[in-house]
Amino acid sequence: MNKKEKERRAPHGARRLCYTVRMKTTREKILSLLLALLLCALPAAGCAGAPGMPAVQATAAPDAEAGGAEPVLVQTVATEAPAPPPMPTATPEPDALRPPEGAYTIAWLSDTQHYSNKYPALFYEQTEFLQQNAERLRLAYVVHTGDLVNDCGDAAQWEVADGAMQALSDIPHGVCAGNHDVGSDAEEYDYAAYCARFGQARFADKPWYGGSYADNRGHYDLIDAGGTRFVFAYMGYHIDQAGMDWLNETFAAYPDRVGVLCVHSYFDSDCTLTDQGRLLYDGVVAKNPNLYLVLCGHRYNSACVPAVFDDDGDGTAERTVLQMICNYQAAGHNGGDAYLRLMQVDEAAGQIHILTYSPLHDDFVYYDTPERRAENHSFDPAGEQGSVPIPWP
Repeated sequence: MNKKEKERRAPHGARRLCYTVRMKTTREKILSLLLALLLCALPAAGCAGAPGMPAVQATAAPDAEAGGAEPVLVQTVATEAPAPPPMPTATPEPDALRPPEGAYTIAWLSDTQHYSNKYPALFYEQTEFLQQNAERLRLAYVVHTGDLVNDCGDAAQWEVADGAMQALSDIPHGVCAGNHDVGSDAEEYDYAAYCARFGQARFADKPWYGGSYADNRGHYDLIDAGGTRFVFAYMGYHIDQAGMDWLNETFAAYPDRVGVLCVHSYFDSDCTLTDQGRLLYDGVVAKNPNLYLVLCGHRYNSACVPAVFDDDGDGTAERTVLQMICNYQAAGHNGGDAYLRLMQVDEAAGQIHILTYSPLHDDFVYYDTPERRAENHSFDPAGEQGSVPIPWP
């Protein structure tokens, strides 16, 4: 490069336009300075830059005769690097197992006898899921409506049921005996094995435990959840008049609590009342104005059937009782595939959100395909998941 010709570099990171000129005469120097001043004064392309336009800088090089470098007119167009595109943000899937803000969950197991008999890991899958996710579920209570075992004479099955239910030892829960727990085909039902494992002694020191009938053949629990105070009353299989009298006394003793009746046999598969169900409907459900929920298993189905009662005899029904059945022992090929019922009580919305879920498969709703519905014609898929109004005031 000729020493009379030098290039002045633009700042790093900017696109630059460089003009190299030869040594100018005095007249040319004056013209160069005037041109530089003119460029800075232009509003559309001046130093500040017009809206939407890049900023332009024009400078005159130092006077060579004053001892500086050769005069050079440098125009630098500063361009900003384009902004990077925004990173895509994944919208998280809502956690359906977590109840709405302020709501809580009542979990429900039933007819787990095939787990105790053949698939013990699935019984533990259910109860350990509830224990490990109690905070996530805002778990207030767990119901088991009977048939803990398939053969009440098999000690190994009781060991499984006992061990699996131990996972809930610090979570409020209650159980009742099903027909398989007391001798399915016996004329005289034997509660000895059931009471040895799930009698009054198992629950007596629990703060939620209210009291027992005939060594836990029946019992009741007192549960406060959200803004509701519950009394859950249980009666095992083979209902008699003495048992119904005890249930009526229990509900009458807590008139300000929402009554929940938990039994094994109440509905048949078509949601008509079984013989025991008819006794309970007429002798207990119809007689207690604070009773609003009935939970049962025994037969294959998943449904919610409301019944209305005119308690004050004025000709207008003022009480609705939700009668629910849940039994998944026929689902899949493993005695129920660990499906269980979750009832999210959303008091702010006035709704109970009913979910059917398997922790084994991380799956909601079992009978949601024609193939699965063909396995058991008695199931109504609409009864597996949905929302119903809270019936109590």
